[in-house]
Amino acid sequence: MKRREFIINSTLAIGGAALLSGCGKKEIKKAEGQVARRKFMDIDTPLIALGCMRLPMRDGKIDMVELDKMVEYAFVHGANYFDTAYMYVDGKSENAIGEILKKYPRESFILADKCPAYLVNSPSDVRKLCEEQLKKCQVEYFDNYMVHNINKNTLSNYRDNNMYDELVKLKKEGLAKHIGFSFHGDPQMLREVIKEHKWDFCQLQINYLDWEVVNADELYQIADEAGVPVIVMEPLRGGVLCNLPPKAAEKLKTECPDDTQASFGLRWVAGRERVFTILSGMSNLQQLKENVDTFVNYRPITEREEQVAHQIAQIIQSGGAISCTACKYCMEVCPRGINIPAIFGLYNMYKGSSAGNRDFMFVYNYNALDESARADKCIKCGLCNKNCPQSLDIPTLLAEVDKKVKEVEKSMS
Repeated sequence: MKRREFIINSTLAIGGAALLSGCGKKEIKKAEGQVARRKFMDIDTPLIALGCMRLPMRDGKIDMVELDKMVEYAFVHGANYFDTAYMYVDGKSENAIGEILKKYPRESFILADKCPAYLVNSPSDVRKLCEEQLKKCQVEYFDNYMVHNINKNTLSNYRDNNMYDELVKLKKEGLAKHIGFSFHGDPQMLREVIKEHKWDFCQLQINYLDWEVVNADELYQIADEAGVPVIVMEPLRGGVLCNLPPKAAEKLKTECPDDTQASFGLRWVAGRERVFTILSGMSNLQQLKENVDTFVNYRPITEREEQVAHQIAQIIQSGGAISCTACKYCMEVCPRGINIPAIFGLYNMYKGSSAGNRDFMFVYNYNALDESARADKCIKCGLCNKNCPQSLDIPTLLAEVDKKVKEVEKSMS
């Protein structure tokens, strides 16, 4: 989606915003139980943060009433870190969280936002984008501001337009208190980016599955050795680690009966000492309560539990699931509008299920997708591959899913 379209779509396009207007600032009454915190430079930071990429939705719009309840619950329990970005929720996330947070004293919350590297074509674009984002969020400064999504496709934009130097200028002017970057590249690229400049923090995808399957362990080690504080994104692998296949779920239930699947995954991430906060894309109040409770009653991960995480990751790998986090970046560039995350999600559930009706449910749910958005509509243009943070060969995987659907359908006929 182009920048102009984002601006048009995001301007006052949020359902229920009028319900939240009012003068004065909201009084925060702290609950007895507060989430665990870690020190990040001059900020006392909650270990759990509300990531605003998967906000609550109703009738195709952000559910502002539900979001308001979520933010209030987070504040009451000390989870006062909020993370948004320019393209989240089709460009509406910044407006939504800004509309909610304007009711609270500015010093009472920590707000992070990201400069979209793919929209930066000149150094001056960094300032323009930041000022636009500040306006959308209705704040005068960001606590953390970062280059968004440095990867093989955006690296040249980041370097050629001196984005780091521009962020430094914003920091000196007080528009951003701390500067960093979010990253979706390989270890060698991370080494280069970290060594090039003095960063306040970096944002990495870390979870116990990627620790085993991809290179999250090496990425973390690079940041740790460089002394760069880490924010974690995708701690539950886009929901994969709170929807474990039966064998893995039984393993966790047996070995760690006091944990939910989500709490175990979050506790594991918190076991990395360089991590100062963990972003979780919670889409309803119940999810928020469960995650907040994990850190109100925080228990550090044990050595035995580290082994359990390793064993569960091995079980998941053996199931042949597709490593998709449902970030939807692929859909931003797909000319056919294929619902790639939904297709991969259905396939993963099929592969991980041992239920007797799994064939029926797989075909039934797949055919419930809009016909124009199914795997067989892929034209193999490859644009999605360039946008995929997981470096998946999406056209090939879509062809595999399409083949499996046809096989299952034939076996059922």
